[in-house]
Amino acid sequence: MPTAKIFANASGLIASGALLWNEERHKRAELLGLTIDNQYEAPITMKLYDCFATVSSKTGATGAAQAAEYLGVSGILDGLLRLQLSVPAGETQKLGEQDCKGIEFLGKALGLADVHTSDCVVIAQYKLK
Repeated sequence: MPTAKIFANASGLIASGALLWNEERHKRAELLGLTIDNQYEAPITMKLYDCFATVSSKTGATGAAQAAEYLGVSGILDGLLRLQLSVPAGETQKLGEQDCKGIEFLGKALGLADVHTSDCVVIAQYKLK
């Protein structure tokens, strides 16, 4: 089972460190587990986005329905919010396979936090399908 590790990156500071895994052509990735170790001085909200480029002529949703689900800022062309988790200062949150059941990524997975710090480590386990 592949494992990816990043530090908390804020949306305006996307770097390679925010990329959990890159998209695999013709494959989906299933999230199997997630650990967020927040040793930062304040609570952190971590969001995992499924990022991929879409062709507007092939997307069914338009207007408000599409805007509510897609993220079109911070260097992410299109991103579906797959998971959002808040972690209090000094605590560690762990999600196991049962907690992550049904969370799949079609494209690359980006982890974005509301704070940019190396005191928050995110470790994700996944498998390609």
